[in-house]
Formats: sequence, structure tokens, C-alpha cells
Amino acid sequence: MKELKDGTNTYRNQVQISPVNVYIADAGVQNHPVFKQDNSKRLLMDENYYTIMSRLDNLTKEVEALKKENALLRHSPIAFLAELTKTVTGHNHQIHFDQVKLNIGNAYYLSHGNFIAPVNGLYQFSITACSTSGHYVVLELTVNTAVVGKVLAGDTGYDECTSKSFLIQLSSGDDVFVQHESQGDYLLSNAVYGFPSFAGVLLRAY
Repeated sequence: MKELKDGTNTYRNQVQISPVNVYIADAGVQNHPVFKQDNSKRLLMDENYYTIMSRLDNLTKEVEALKKENALLRHSPIAFLAELTKTVTGHNHQIHFDQVKLNIGNAYYLSHGNFIAPVNGLYQFSITACSTSGHYVVLELTVNTAVVGKVLAGDTGYDECTSKSFLIQLSSGDDVFVQHESQGDYLLSNAVYGFPSFAGVLLRAY
């Protein structure tokens, strides 16, 4: 401390500031009502910023998902119906349904009697099988190399037809066809009535 005298007054000039004084000063500022108010506003703004950015990110993801779903819903319809015009006897045949009645989307291939899935999705297939009196036949719905469903037709006393539907999830490019392996020996055809038949439709793409 230095003292400066000017007549009757004595002035004390502090030339050093201790760390304690600085700390006390900082604490005093932080406890000041104006400082507290400004700090609270800053924290609130930071919180609002991150909340808004998080919501914006979520909304962006939701919009992209809706765009994708809308594109799938607007996918062109896929449906076909084909009939067999010739009776088939014996065993181990892939059934070539040779009379195409409907082929929306051109996913049924007449030359091979098969359907190739154009998109991933849920499909419904229907098969009608018929056999003559005293015989029977079992047709297998096959996807690629796996049998996914069977239809049995036949009776001992009269001609008989059976229809069955299947719901199947397919991936794009899956090969779907009907075959007759070893069960039964007579697949009866009647072109006038349109049986046997093979039909399919895309219910939902995804």
C-alpha cells in the first residue's frame, strides 16, 4: 500500500490485486441477477436449438419413409390368369398353362409357364386342379426350387376339381411355377370351362 497525502486528505492506492479478490469479484458477477437471467436465456436457447434440430432430423426421416411408401403404393398393378388347354397324364411335369387370359405387367411367361416376381412384395396365387373319375392328381406350387403349397383333386366316382389360394412373400426375381411330380397321374383339362388354371396378383409391394 502507498499513501498519497494532499493537504488534509490521505489516499490509499492498491497496486496489487490478490487472487482472492478476483475470485470474489467473479462470484459476485455470477450471482448478479442480470447475469443469472442472461445465462438462463443462453441455456434455454441452446436447449431449444438441439431440440429443434432433433425434431427436424426426425421429420426428415419420416418424409423420406413416406416418399418410399408412396412410391410403392403407386407401383403398377401385377396380375395374371392362365389356363391349361390340354390334358396331362403321367408324372414329373412342369405344367405350362398355355392359354393366357390376363397378364397385367407381363410377369407371366407363356413360353415357360412361369411367373417371375418383378418386385419384392406380398403375392396371392390360386391354382385349380382337376382329375377324371377313378384318378387323382396333386399339383405343387413351387418358388425357385421349394414347394410352398399343394392342391389335390380327384374322386373315385366322378370328375372333380379343387381350387386353392396361397399368400407368399416374394423377392424380386423369384421364379414361381406349377409342377406335378409323382402323386397322381391324370390332370384333366376342359378349355370350354377354363380349367385347370393358374393365377396370381401382387397385393402389396415393399
